[in-house]
Amino acid sequence: MSTARIFTVENQLAKLVDRPGGKTVADHVRAAEMRVQGVRDVTLASLIEKAEAMATAVTAGKNGSDPKAFDTIYDISNAIFGLAGTFGLKGLAEAAFSLCDLADSFRSGETVNWPAIDVHVDGIRLLATLGDKAEAAGADTILDGLRRVRARVLPTG
Repeated sequence: MSTARIFTVENQLAKLVDRPGGKTVADHVRAAEMRVQGVRDVTLASLIEKAEAMATAVTAGKNGSDPKAFDTIYDISNAIFGLAGTFGLKGLAEAAFSLCDLADSFRSGETVNWPAIDVHVDGIRLLATLGDKAEAAGADTILDGLRRVRARVLPTG
């Protein structure tokens, strides 16, 4: 009978973590924030492109050429919501979230209200175009109108 041999494996990661020096958590957070801010302009431009793509999806849904239009509208609106939230565009994030709610409801069988979708898409397009200037330009007024539309179309939500 042979004897069992036991090998000890050295954990290189544990050794590195135990070594003094390196960056602190705060340093890593600052570096991550700088990287996020480094793509801000590109991201803000992509929000405008996404809003335009959503308008195209709405047109396809209205004319019946895309039976999955609400899936597309929801997906694009959800992407806008995530990016807007990342960059502190609260008004745009709220408008996109509201449109997600409408699209989800309509694709789940609620009676479709295209004017409600249109006004949300127009509001999102405007807020995306305004970017950081949306709050100063009256985003609250736009959001109040979108809230009223949503409440009228989906009164139980």
